[in-house]
Amino acid sequence: MILRTPLPRAIRATLRIIATAAVLACLYVASGWAQASGGTSSPSSEGSDPKRDTVRPVDGPEKGSNEWLVWAGGALPLNLFYAAPLAHIWTAGGSYGRVLTGAHGRGPFRGRFEWVVEVDPVVEVLLPKRPVYGAGITPVVWKWDFVTRRRLSPYWELYGGVLWSNHQVVATTTPFNFTASTAAGVSFPMGKSGKYSWTVDVRWFHISNGGITYYNPGVNTLEFRTGFGFFSHPK
Repeated sequence: MILRTPLPRAIRATLRIIATAAVLACLYVASGWAQASGGTSSPSSEGSDPKRDTVRPVDGPEKGSNEWLVWAGGALPLNLFYAAPLAHIWTAGGSYGRVLTGAHGRGPFRGRFEWVVEVDPVVEVLLPKRPVYGAGITPVVWKWDFVTRRRLSPYWELYGGVLWSNHQVVATTTPFNFTASTAAGVSFPMGKSGKYSWTVDVRWFHISNGGITYYNPGVNTLEFRTGFGFFSHPK
């Protein structure tokens, strides 16, 4: 991996936001563990409703759930697969996902399959001599939501999309490109129901024109993202 210093101001600001969000999420989870380990209060003399007081533990997204997420991220250049040029990238956007299956598998790989559509209205590619601005859409995001353990919900993603930009990302190619990525991350559920959550992930992010032109080296980066979202669970 080749890093250029100093980092652009936009990337430095994004990385600070990511680090701050990650720390806040960890503090929130830690406070939730502390409250959970504090014991349960004894029932009052007036009695209580078992159905009302019983809260199902968070087990990850349920089948039929809808996920809404907004996120921002910054990427550092990777010198892989004849990458040229080396670029820093800043992105922001949102996504909608639908959990299509119940829990499958055993052990640490047990989880649920989610189909996600992502919109990227802000894509800034910071090249050595000039910035390139664009927007994209990713209609195919395959996401595996691992079963929640200790209030952490790991996930893995694989996706591909398209990107339109005001200039060529790679000189002598095209302003239209394809994007591909794979990511590993974790969600920090908020509250007992786990409806809201913070997310943090790291991903390999690739931009190229897919062979539209003969010269097609592509751009490879290591991206860090943080986001905030919620699940609308089925009734």
